[in-house]
Amino acid sequence: MRSFLHRWACVSLNGGMALCVRALAILCLFLPSSCGSDDTHNVEPASAPVAKIMPLGDSITESAAGQWTYRYFLWHRVKDAGYRIDFVGSMRGAYGGSPVRTDFDMDHEGHSGWRADQILDFLVGGAAAVASPDIVLLHLGTNDLCQGQDIPGTIDEISRIIDLLRKVNPAVAVVLAQSIPSTHGCHAEMPAFVAKLPDLAATKGTTVSPVMVVDQHHGFDPTVMTWDGLHPNRQGESQMADRWFAALRSLLDSRFLARP
Repeated sequence: MRSFLHRWACVSLNGGMALCVRALAILCLFLPSSCGSDDTHNVEPASAPVAKIMPLGDSITESAAGQWTYRYFLWHRVKDAGYRIDFVGSMRGAYGGSPVRTDFDMDHEGHSGWRADQILDFLVGGAAAVASPDIVLLHLGTNDLCQGQDIPGTIDEISRIIDLLRKVNPAVAVVLAQSIPSTHGCHAEMPAFVAKLPDLAATKGTTVSPVMVVDQHHGFDPTVMTWDGLHPNRQGESQMADRWFAALRSLLDSRFLARP
């Protein structure tokens, strides 16, 4: 049986990502090779549990017809590493049609134009219970800042989203993104907003239901990584997938490896 060390930690990883979580430091006693820097992973047998992952957010999550989506790149990174996953949510494809590539699990819970309060209301309506995710990839705040919502109110709504997800699955893991920047003037307060998220994670994270912060903000250049100053292009989506994947690996290794 593997041993686990439960603690709070905030560490910087490649690509500018920070993880803040009370949990999941694996004590590698029996499989030292799994703790190396090699990006490959042993293919999991059919007996390994399937992780239900919900990409949750706004148009950054949903993407648009004819565009790329981080979900495509992330799906293939995770599957190529040998993990068994299922993207879940009431939405499929992209806004207005299909993304550039469709050879991946296109289920998600991204809603273009929605704020955190609208996502909260939608989940209260039963969407979270239907999907019952094990892991949630949460990227919100982009529309809130441009639609008259203040930072404290948006932080509170994200906190309540986490509470609601836990009512459905008390052991849900939330990967909370520090939102990507844009060239739009209404996002001038984005640095102040994303700076609040590690404190939220520290407050909300538990050993049973960790909250991890992934830095999607720093190192993302909207002048070259978006197609309109806001929505990621292929380069931006690929970078987002890399950072999501770095966080997911620790969760998948600790919770969804095949057990003897």
